Amino acid sequence: MKRYLILICLLIIQVGSAVMAQQKDLDFYLSEASIHSPGLSDIQNQERSLGMDSVKLKGIYGPQITASSSILYAPVIKGWGYDEIITNGQNVTGVVTVSKQIIGKNNLQSRLSGFSIQKQQLNNQAKLTKKTLEQVITAQYITSYGSQQQYLLAREIDSFLQTEDGVLKQLTRAAAFKQTDYLTFKVALQQQHLTVQQIKTQFLSDLGTLNYLCGIDDSSWTALCRPEIQDSTLLPFEQTVYYEGSLIDSIKNQNDAQIIDLNYKPQINVFADGGYQSSFIYQAHKNFGASIGLTMTLPIYDGQQKKFSLLQNELLEDTRKKYTDFYHKQYNQQVRQLTQQLGEYEHLIAQAAQQLLYAETLVEANRKQLATGDVRITDYLLSVNNYLNLRAGIIQNDMNQLSLLNQIHNIILK
Repeated sequence: MKRYLILICLLIIQVGSAVMAQQKDLDFYLSEASIHSPGLSDIQNQERSLGMDSVKLKGIYGPQITASSSILYAPVIKGWGYDEIITNGQNVTGVVTVSKQIIGKNNLQSRLSGFSIQKQQLNNQAKLTKKTLEQVITAQYITSYGSQQQYLLAREIDSFLQTEDGVLKQLTRAAAFKQTDYLTFKVALQQQHLTVQQIKTQFLSDLGTLNYLCGIDDSSWTALCRPEIQDSTLLPFEQTVYYEGSLIDSIKNQNDAQIIDLNYKPQINVFADGGYQSSFIYQAHKNFGASIGLTMTLPIYDGQQKKFSLLQNELLEDTRKKYTDFYHKQYNQQVRQLTQQLGEYEHLIAQAAQQLLYAETLVEANRKQLATGDVRITDYLLSVNNYLNLRAGIIQNDMNQLSLLNQIHNIILK
């Protein structure tokens, strides 16, 4: 029976090790989020649709061919009916018409440029959407990784205290410690068991949120690798996606102004048709024919619509400039704040590392004195608790530093 129990325990350990071996890194989650993001997919589809709009515009200004037919019979009964001078009594029409609007090369190019500009705007929007998505996913990954590290630390302390439990139990039986002192330690051990379970639950919750944000349907345990966030060189504002978007908007405003002017240029349309039109009154068999024609439209007065349309366009350009100036200041301010905070956390982590050496030394010294009864259990537990708090603080500061690197790497302006 003992053999079977041993085999079962070994199997459980191997399965647990296999589960913990399923490690995933930040790049995996960023890739999954990008694949499953409906926002990025929507932008890609809009870009494809713009390509179709460009082809449709060329078709609009190309030759248009239409076919039409009609049959009319207007009887006059006992002198009652439509005037035959108007209706001819009956009328049959079957005509194919070819028409084309004459438009200058610059006019067509300006209108086609509108689609090209919209495509650039969508590309810029895709970059911003991806940057925002990366910041959100990275932030949640850091949160999940921090919970995992806290869980591993709590489990490490729990294992350490369980080992000490066996030693203290023997010392208590040997009357080296009071029964109440041992019970104090036992209560601390049970509290640590509870802490391990609480932090484990928090980690699974954070991991579930990470999967949710990435569109991953998975609730299994996953070990997370430390996120690698490069402390990349900060770009000047003029090389950011925000400035690029502002330039594209400026080009769009200029193109819109050109199109407003073009809408008030003379418009010429030529057409030709051929077919059959007859009233059957005179030589119906000879009423096959054709015609050609030309129409021209020249706007003369529109109630100052052009003037106000151009003024509205100027207002848009003025608004763009002010937003760009505001974003420039926001960007520089964020860079200064994040860089300063990053340096402060580096200093905090260095200080905590030095304090941790002293705390670890104190724990080890107290541990050795337990066997001789030269240190109280409460003092020993206090030293362990201080060590635990320092380790937890270092983990938290490390997560804060990674979070700052994430914000620097993906600066988002609201």
